[in-house]
Amino acid sequence: MFHLKIVLFAILISVVPSAFAGFYSSSSSSTGGALATSVEIEGGGIYNLVVSVQFLREPYDKSPYSSDDYEEMIKRLNVEWRDVVLQRVLSENNIKISELTTLKKNISSDLSLLVAKAKKKHGVTENTEVVYSISGFYLVNINKE
Repeated sequence: MFHLKIVLFAILISVVPSAFAGFYSSSSSSTGGALATSVEIEGGGIYNLVVSVQFLREPYDKSPYSSDDYEEMIKRLNVEWRDVVLQRVLSENNIKISELTTLKKNISSDLSLLVAKAKKKHGVTENTEVVYSISGFYLVNINKE
């Protein structure tokens, strides 16, 4: 039963955003998604840590953000951030609740490094603003039946 709940949760996470895809226009000002992965909380068992990241497509001044290079960079960041977050979370063993704030800060630092690398790779100037937010960061108790 435990494994069935995990599978159903994973399917739900992957299906819900695509179910609403037709309701959003392609000129959306932000893009992002969510990632759920299991973590062990010290003294509390196994939980799913859900992390959501959103990238703003058109920050303050639109002019540099209408370029194809910037648009391609944002598209790639929307895919690549998940790997960065997953690597960070999986590198942590037996997390204490008090360490979740530090984990979130480390994820934010990792995302900043990813953005800096992406700017170089896509030919986007270093001072071009890339606005993103970790808009969701919470635990889901999977221990209850």
